[in-house]
Amino acid sequence: MPFLEWRKFVFFNIHERVDNGRIAECLQDTDISVATSGNNHVVLCDVTGWVHLISRNWEITNFKAYELTVTLAQQLPHDPYLVTIGDDEAGVNPLIKVWDLSRNDRHGNPTCARVSRAVPSNHMRPTPATALAVHDNKNLLAVGFQDGSVTLFRGDIARQRSGKMKTLPDSGTSPITGLAFKGADQLFVVSRSYVSVVWLSSERCVTLDAMGAAPLCSVLADKHRLTVASNDALYCYTTEGRGPCYALEGEKVRLDWFRSYLVITTNQTPNKLAASTSTAPAPKSHHITILDIQNKFIVFSKTFDEIDAVLTEWGSIYILTKKKEIFFLEEKDLQSKLSLLFKKNLYDVAIRIASSQHYDAEGLTDIYKQYGDHLYNKGDLKGAIDQYVKTIGWLETYYVIRKYLESRHLESLVQYLEELHKKRCATEDHTTLLLTCYVKIDQHDQQGKLKDFINSKDKAIDFDVEVAIKVVRQVSVDDALSLAANHKRHDWYLKMMIEDKKDFKQALDYIVELEFDDADYYMKKYGHRLMQHEPEESTKFLKLLCTDYKPRSKPLVDETSLSGGVKLPERAQPDDYIHMFLSNSERLIEFLEHMTKNDKDCSKLVYDALIEHYIHVWAKSPENEKKEYEEKVLRVLRDPEANYDKDHMLIICQMLGFQTGVLFLYEENKLWRSQVAVHLRSGDFEAALGVCRRRGALCPRLWLDVLWCPPPPRYLPELLNVIANEKLLSPILVIDCLASTATYTLGDVRKYLTDVLKSETEVINREQQLSSKYRDESERMKEQTASIQNAAVVFQSSRCAACNKTLELPSRHFFCQHSYHQDCFQSYSESETDCPACVSARRRPDPPSHAAEALHSRLHKEHDPYAVVSEYYGRGLFNKLTVVTEGGATEPPAPVPMPVAPAPVATPPAPAQPTYGPGAEAKLRLQEGQSKQIFVANATKQVAPKGTTVVPMAEGKMRLLEQQRYSSSLEANLNKLEPVHRPSPYSSPITAKKRFEDKPRSTGVSPNISAAITNRASKNPFEEDTYDEAKNPFADEATDPTNPFNDDDDYDKNYNPFS
Repeated sequence: MPFLEWRKFVFFNIHERVDNGRIAECLQDTDISVATSGNNHVVLCDVTGWVHLISRNWEITNFKAYELTVTLAQQLPHDPYLVTIGDDEAGVNPLIKVWDLSRNDRHGNPTCARVSRAVPSNHMRPTPATALAVHDNKNLLAVGFQDGSVTLFRGDIARQRSGKMKTLPDSGTSPITGLAFKGADQLFVVSRSYVSVVWLSSERCVTLDAMGAAPLCSVLADKHRLTVASNDALYCYTTEGRGPCYALEGEKVRLDWFRSYLVITTNQTPNKLAASTSTAPAPKSHHITILDIQNKFIVFSKTFDEIDAVLTEWGSIYILTKKKEIFFLEEKDLQSKLSLLFKKNLYDVAIRIASSQHYDAEGLTDIYKQYGDHLYNKGDLKGAIDQYVKTIGWLETYYVIRKYLESRHLESLVQYLEELHKKRCATEDHTTLLLTCYVKIDQHDQQGKLKDFINSKDKAIDFDVEVAIKVVRQVSVDDALSLAANHKRHDWYLKMMIEDKKDFKQALDYIVELEFDDADYYMKKYGHRLMQHEPEESTKFLKLLCTDYKPRSKPLVDETSLSGGVKLPERAQPDDYIHMFLSNSERLIEFLEHMTKNDKDCSKLVYDALIEHYIHVWAKSPENEKKEYEEKVLRVLRDPEANYDKDHMLIICQMLGFQTGVLFLYEENKLWRSQVAVHLRSGDFEAALGVCRRRGALCPRLWLDVLWCPPPPRYLPELLNVIANEKLLSPILVIDCLASTATYTLGDVRKYLTDVLKSETEVINREQQLSSKYRDESERMKEQTASIQNAAVVFQSSRCAACNKTLELPSRHFFCQHSYHQDCFQSYSESETDCPACVSARRRPDPPSHAAEALHSRLHKEHDPYAVVSEYYGRGLFNKLTVVTEGGATEPPAPVPMPVAPAPVATPPAPAQPTYGPGAEAKLRLQEGQSKQIFVANATKQVAPKGTTVVPMAEGKMRLLEQQRYSSSLEANLNKLEPVHRPSPYSSPITAKKRFEDKPRSTGVSPNISAAITNRASKNPFEEDTYDEAKNPFADEATDPTNPFNDDDDYDKNYNPFS
């Protein structure tokens, strides 16, 4: 594009002498050789080797960098490092110096972090440096020379001996005029005769153009595109080659890049007329042009005096002239730029500028609106709608729609509404309006837009399908059906097909094509109407839907089966469709029979409905067909896998009079009395007695129900025989029942009455014998009591019944001729008034094996086993036995019986207490309440005899026994109550032996226990005299001075309660 055709604007304001002359005062006697900026300051280098640092407040700091001159310099933009190239002496290679501006030396000048010689590696001849480039990562530095060579330094530029220097190959011989890094791998090289790019990783050089540029006439724009200026144009380069070019005549002095602007400095040609009239040389001047390359227009253009440097820092552009004057170019704010463009109606330029500067969406929408209004007022309706489309989502739609409601504007309105739908900002009203516009356009122009809209499947226009169907349905039902089918709106399709078209067959065919979930849903919704009009086809479809459903359009073998996977069949619940058949029992029976045949796990509702409709059809069928349905009902009822509700079916059978089913369900539910009642009501006494014979053992009441009916006389003998044997009813009530029936005669019940009288006579005789026996026993007991009260009783026993030793005073004697030592009696007695030997004999239970056998025998014989178990629980048969030792530990009972000496006088065992008859329960409770505690004194473990329970004796009773057993002297009682001394694990065995021998023995232990203790004592290992005391590891503890427990002399024995 020719440069002169670009639009020109003034987006910068000029300010003069912003430094108040400080730079001119500082640099009045020298010339600027190089200028750079970055890191919040400006750097000016002069020809005398001085470097001038200028801050934001225009404060100037100077330091001597080189002895002769500074030729090149670059300030890193974000780091305090300044890289300079200059000469300290003539005739040698220049020096590269890296200055750290954040640190000062002792003279207050910036620290020189590195000094190296800028020498091409291919020769050592002095060669001037003409170009410099430093990468922002501080690890790459490139220097171009007069002879066309380029030297690359790798490594940290801030370290003195870091990195390597290498000359790049294929550099050429033309002087280098510009260097620029693109990333860390590419380097643009500009000379006077070519433009090239070098890949640093492979050191491969590619020439981009055979035309070069002058010094300072190349710049890296946007950090990725190289711009080179020649006398006729501007050229852009990328790493792939040359890009666009812009025609611009004139001699270029320098190029600079600021934000998105390209700053071009050219030599201003003097006016020919002025040159001819004046003999003095014309002053040299430069022209500054600032281009917006992206939007392609000129934002600033002005001529200045000769320019030494163009600086871009602090977000602005500064121009330094030869006269040391500073001009500040301040960019206008965005709002000022837009206002200027709005005044000129340059909305397109405003939009481009706002977009390039990332203007907010609301502001852009306002510009689009103004631009659209401008075009609408000019009559450009199509261009205006293009701008209004860009406001969708921000501008209210009614603002645009009301401008285009006229019929001549429908095309533009349709375009706007379509964009609304594409951006998903349309409402139901917008969809309605769009379809209405389609209809009007088709009516006038026959363009068929509505058809295209309906048949479009690319979904370019996103709209509310339901609203569209509603609108199109009012115009054409067929088009609405096509729209619903294209967008898979099954509900609308079926609704229109059933309600509008009344084509139920087509609706059913459409459902067959759907997936399982959709087919199940819509069959539940429309199945009732389909069943009314297409019962056969609907029944077939429901059979398929509830067994193994597959859409008709799907292949029979899917990919899952081919790949070896197993896919579970999809099936619906038949319970959800039973209500659809209520008006068609035959189809329902067909459907339910199919379900029960193919799926045995059907719910109760399925079986209940099947049985119920069987009975309904049975009730309505003629007599010759009833047998068939009766067999079907019984087949289902007798099927053990049939999951039906028996109670519900019983009610149905009773309501519909299906007696066969009633009797079967009575039998299944064990309602035998109801079953007998049904037979009795129908007069079938033989069937009633059959039920009694089968179930009379479990329900004896059945015989009484038949008796009270009353039955015919021929059935009485069997009834009365069972009632008499089972004692179901007293004879008086039986006679009363028989007497209430006038048809019975005495001959019918003669045998029953005879048997009853005979059994009553036997009972009277047996009771009289028992009465006489009990009277004799009472007299004998009275005589024995009187003898004990009035006559003397002689005790002739000379030995203790417990220890079998000669009796010594004190002793105890009982009327049963048993005598005991006082100590033995206290040891073995549970009660002060009962003889231990007699109590033990009287309470000795039967062997457990006999009790267990008796229990199992009664459980098999009795009608009520739970009553037997309760009785045994009451007797304590299942009580858990617990043995409590002297130390308090609980152990299981030992099988060793308690040693009891045989009684000298044989006493007949007490008669076993009967568990029946009057007072049996009281006797059992009395036996349970008697104490079963046994306490053996001084025994290491209390061992219970077989059939008894050992529990700890109450503390009060133990104290009482101790007081009776020991002497009354305080000293004796204290000795006896001395606590047991258990041997320490660290004591000597001799000490333990002595303590064992000194321990007093109890005199109340039985001979067997004493003999056992004596036998154990003879084998006591502590009595061996051959024990080696040297083997005792604790023997020397008493004499060990380090033993902390040896000092017993300080212990006060008065504190010991047992001493």
